Amino acid sequence: MTATAVNPRMRAVLDAPRGRRFSRPAGAPPPTREQRLLAQMEGNPRVAYRREHGVLPGWMLVAGTKQRNQAAIALVRESTPTPRGRGRHRSRRRWLGKGLLRVASYTTAIVGGTMLGHAVTTLLM
Repeated sequence: MTATAVNPRMRAVLDAPRGRRFSRPAGAPPPTREQRLLAQMEGNPRVAYRREHGVLPGWMLVAGTKQRNQAAIALVRESTPTPRGRGRHRSRRRWLGKGLLRVASYTTAIVGGTMLGHAVTTLLM
């Protein structure tokens, strides 16, 4: 298609700079997502503080989450019963037994494979 075959209105749209190609309806721009959310949370004291003072600095947010995490950990520690010493030793022994059994089985497999390989090579020679 040549430039003369294109509709003049379409040529005007295509020649316009980006962002100005299509006309927008007259009136105020729609509210941003943040503005819509702030309007929904109108009674929230944190939102009121944010509107008055702006966004909180990052260190205040980190300090608040650290305090909440420490409080949650303390609450979990208070609510969970402490295990008795005997149960801990028994579970440790059980783990130790499983670990020794695994090491013994690996050792047996390695030694057995080595001996079998040696026997096969001596028989073939």
